[in-house]
Amino acid sequence: MLYTISFWFVLFMLYSFIGYVAEIIAVSIIQKRVVLNRGFLIGPYLPIYGVGCMIMVLFLRRYENDLLALFIMSAFYCSVLEYFTSLIMEKIFKLRWWDYSNNKFNINGRICLKNAVLFGIGGIIVVKVLHPFFSWLVYLPPSSVTICVAIVLFVIFLADVVESCYITARLKINFTKYTHRDATEKIKKEVAIALRKHILLTSRLLKAFPNATSVANKGFQDFSKRFYHIKQELYLQKKKMKEAKKRK
Repeated sequence: MLYTISFWFVLFMLYSFIGYVAEIIAVSIIQKRVVLNRGFLIGPYLPIYGVGCMIMVLFLRRYENDLLALFIMSAFYCSVLEYFTSLIMEKIFKLRWWDYSNNKFNINGRICLKNAVLFGIGGIIVVKVLHPFFSWLVYLPPSSVTICVAIVLFVIFLADVVESCYITARLKINFTKYTHRDATEKIKKEVAIALRKHILLTSRLLKAFPNATSVANKGFQDFSKRFYHIKQELYLQKKKMKEAKKRK
């Protein structure tokens, strides 16, 4: 039982990592620049891809000899997953993490036809090519090794989820309560606190979701502007200190 759970969790992490790599490649091509920060979590993995692949290999393998059915079912299930992931994250954090409103044939900006087609193609690749290889690869080591690897990955993953959720929830609490322009100084102080405590993750989240929009108000956008403003101020102060040292 423990080995079976460990086996599937390692596969889940592998697919999450592959999804992360595929995402940064696709976004880098679209934006014509290298984009390394993707996703909500700190680590190089996107759980939504891991869950999507698990759905494919656990529930859609019966269609592996019918490519059209596999394509349609993969596109459907993964689109449903993406839609409800967007909805749940928006309800929790009051932020829209991605928006396909500018894409043709979209539903509430949460999913779009282009992604559905890619999900369908991805389903064929995962079920026919990737899963047979990765399941064989994970099966190779002794069961004790697989279990140890799974435990280590789970601890890292869980710590990442808790920390990322905590920081993002704090940002929501700190900034959505300031709805007036005259609260600028208060917001700036909150940003400074967030910078001192969580500068790396805060910066990474902003880079990962540059188009994130606040559902409640524009607090998140204001935070983004002030974050970069303060970051620039800190850089200039550091530069001045170095120049002062050189003069001495």
